[in-house]
Amino acid sequence: MKLTSQNIQFIDNYLKNSEVIYYDIRMEMLDHVATAVEQKMEVENIDFYDAFKSYMMVNKKEILKGNKFWSIYSKDTILNFLKFLIHPLIILIGVSFYFFYENVSISNYFSEAFTIRHLFYVIILILAFFQFIYFHLILKKRFFVLEKLAGLLMIIYYLQMFFVNQYNDEKPSVFTLTLFSYIIIAYLLYFAKEVYKFNTNQKNLML
Repeated sequence: MKLTSQNIQFIDNYLKNSEVIYYDIRMEMLDHVATAVEQKMEVENIDFYDAFKSYMMVNKKEILKGNKFWSIYSKDTILNFLKFLIHPLIILIGVSFYFFYENVSISNYFSEAFTIRHLFYVIILILAFFQFIYFHLILKKRFFVLEKLAGLLMIIYYLQMFFVNQYNDEKPSVFTLTLFSYIIIAYLLYFAKEVYKFNTNQKNLML
């Protein structure tokens, strides 16, 4: 017994009212619940509302465990980014930065009014502004897999403030410049990869 579009919408509204705010997580839950309810209707020969009510009375708590809501940070996102950092191509980019900073006097390209510290800060601000526009004005829905990238960017910002801007009277070392150039470029590539993966899978999420 197949569910109607009204049945699907009913489940979606139920999940919304249960504060499942992220669209991608809600669609995964919706697919899981819809499949289970269909099977229950067929096996027990009951209508949609009885099957849905019976299923959710037993399984609601377990299903809503997947509603990741409270924190701006995602452990999975952070761990996946750390794994991405040790990808051979990303490591090669980091090594290239090291040799670049070792052989080029980067300070000659900056002034006292605008140093490489300021450049790192501006890049992070631009990334944050772009993500805000993309998430809230283009997507217009909240997606867990993308929104948690903002938490990752915030961690990079705090690390940059601590390590790069801690000693204002000293030039950052070659190691510090290499590390943060490496992390920022890796984040840009990781963000692009996640957005591409999201856009590839987005059609499967739509009702």
